[in-house]
Amino acid sequence: MEKKEYKNMFLHENEFWWYKTLHRLIISIISGKKNKDLTIFDAGCGTGRMMELLQEFGDVSGIDYSEDAVYYSKSRGLKKVYQDNLNTWGDSKNEGYDIITSIDVLYHKAIKNEDEVLQKFYRNLKKDGLLIINLPAFNLLKREHDEVVFTKRRFLKKSFVAQIKKAGFSVEKATYRMPHLFFIIILQKGLRKILGDKQTNSDVQKIPKYVNAFFSLLGRIENYYILNVGNIPLGSSLFIVAKKR
Repeated sequence: MEKKEYKNMFLHENEFWWYKTLHRLIISIISGKKNKDLTIFDAGCGTGRMMELLQEFGDVSGIDYSEDAVYYSKSRGLKKVYQDNLNTWGDSKNEGYDIITSIDVLYHKAIKNEDEVLQKFYRNLKKDGLLIINLPAFNLLKREHDEVVFTKRRFLKKSFVAQIKKAGFSVEKATYRMPHLFFIIILQKGLRKILGDKQTNSDVQKIPKYVNAFFSLLGRIENYYILNVGNIPLGSSLFIVAKKR
């Protein structure tokens, strides 16, 4: 992503509704594991908020390709965070992690081969280990934000589930997220086209507290549905939980 976006992400990640909703969902899934002495690896840790939250579950380490991301992660007091490249990471490793998280990483232009990265995740998990992935969904939602964060492509559930299974995983949860955001983005794109607005902006920015609180509430409701009811057929993100068979 653009260099300035790491600072933007670091400043907003703790409170911005989008991050909080996703982090709560991941924590709820990991909390369901009886063993709380886990080894967790965050593949593409960004500015480190997810790693920070996961520390209560065990030993957490992470990597990111960006020097800026690693800097901001370490500024949170995180020790086991390193600059590395997922395209070459794990070639000679077999760390035996209980959980690997990869939050909005495989979409990036710098990822050369998604299948190879998924195979590395598989090799570096323990038996019955979990892979938790979030990705942007539906290419028709590509917009200014995707340019800022260097999106190569957005994903569809059916085809990505096939990729996950090809790497050896069994899929425990595959659902879209943020259906309301799907329609907001479509409307926003239409309005910008009509108005001729071509300004390139990130979606992550300071918003009024009541707006943030409202979308956080929607996120809580959505998470409850995903965890207790079923899958969502449409959304701006794709969420996968897979197990090493």
